[in-house]
Parts: sequence; structure tokens; C-alpha cells
Amino acid sequence: MRAVPDSRIPRRRPGRPASLALGTLACLALARPLPAQSVSPPIAEYQVRARSSFQLINSGIFPLSVVLEVHGFTVSEQGEVQDAPLDTTHLHIKLSATSFRIPPRGTYTVFYEASADSLPAWFNIVSAMSGARTQSGLNLRVLLPHVVYLNQKESLHKEQVAIRALQVDSATRKVRVQLENLSPNLGRVQEITASAGKVVSPAAAGFPLFPHMIRWTELDWPGPGAPDRLTVRFARFSVDTSLTAPSSP
Repeated sequence: MRAVPDSRIPRRRPGRPASLALGTLACLALARPLPAQSVSPPIAEYQVRARSSFQLINSGIFPLSVVLEVHGFTVSEQGEVQDAPLDTTHLHIKLSATSFRIPPRGTYTVFYEASADSLPAWFNIVSAMSGARTQSGLNLRVLLPHVVYLNQKESLHKEQVAIRALQVDSATRKVRVQLENLSPNLGRVQEITASAGKVVSPAAAGFPLFPHMIRWTELDWPGPGAPDRLTVRFARFSVDTSLTAPSSP
């Protein structure tokens, strides 16, 4: 594989976030919310089916009204997450409650069960919280996603992952890596590093690698030229690849 310089690396477009890359807080307001609401855990993974729970935490001084909605989602090649309709003919989800209130400095535990007719499968349980306010008194509506993955029994294997391309942006000192999942199985990248001799990049954050999908990811590159080795680490294996990498202009 050959690494090619590319100074036209596209930037992430703004969109409705979800926590894939995910456990990101979304706020539908003109100002940022106070750091007083959270979900724990933001991401959960199970094999075949789930019978579990998550907690919503209100550390603020105002009571919150909460409405739960279950959404599907898609992830683009660039890692952008978008809501999608939930396929209720395929996914079967039961919640212990769909609306409730959380008192100031209180918590609420949501229990759920989930299964799917075919695996892998994934969805969001979105908690829409109303009642939070900024210091200036602006009312906020905060969206907190709890992302659930139902994994297949068979793990992703090393030979089912391909590194398709690596692009070097010499102006921003970034590299972009294109991975492809050749299998029907869901896997999760733990981290990615690039290196050239003794120069090693900071590890890029992990992400799910969806079945039969291509995924680009970006990492910082501290070296003067281009990397000549790329390491992609999964839970049970690593893909370690030597690159033919010309120097960036």
C-alpha cells in the first residue's frame, strides 16, 4: 500500500452528534448547558441480547422532566453519526419507563431489555431533558444518548480487516487512514498509531467498525515526513502494516 500526501483533507461537518465515537452530549440551545446532567454509561456492548440499565444524573439545582426515545443511527465513512428510524420489525426493546422527573441533585435508573432477529445490531436510547437553565436563565433542552451494541457471537478476525489508504496532510500534520471491514461482523478499533523509526504518533481514539463498511479516521502526525508503519489494535489482535510512504511536499 502506498501513502499519498493530501492537503485537501475534508473536515468533519457539523451535525447531530451521538455517542459512537461515540457518548457525546447534544444541546438544542443557543448556549452551552451547565455541566450538570450526565448519563452512565454512555456506551454499552452486549453479546446477542441485553438485560441491563443506565443511570441519568441531575447534578443541577433544577428538577428535570425526561422523555425517552429509541432511535436507530447510521455512521458515515467519515465517522459522522446521523439518526435513523428504528427498525421495530428487527429490534425488540423494552424500557422500564418512557417519561419521568429527576429531582435536583438526584438520579434515575432506567432498566431495559433488547434483542434482535439478526446480529449485530445497534441503537440509541435518547434522554430528552427539559428544565435545565443557564446562569442567565435561558431554558435548555439537553439530549443524552445511551448507545447500545448487540454483538454477534463470532468475533471479528484479523484477515477480515483491510487498510486501504493513508493520506498525509503536511500543512496540518495530520494523517487519514481508510479501513475496510470485509465481514458481516461488528468489531471495535481500540486505537491506531502511525510511526516512522523512533517517531510514533499519539494514539487515535477507537471506534466501532461496522459490517461491510469503509471508515476513515484521522490522527496527529509529529514526524517531519510521512509514517512508514501503521498499527491498528483491536481487542484480540492487531493489524501491523508497513507502508511505502513518500515525503510530503
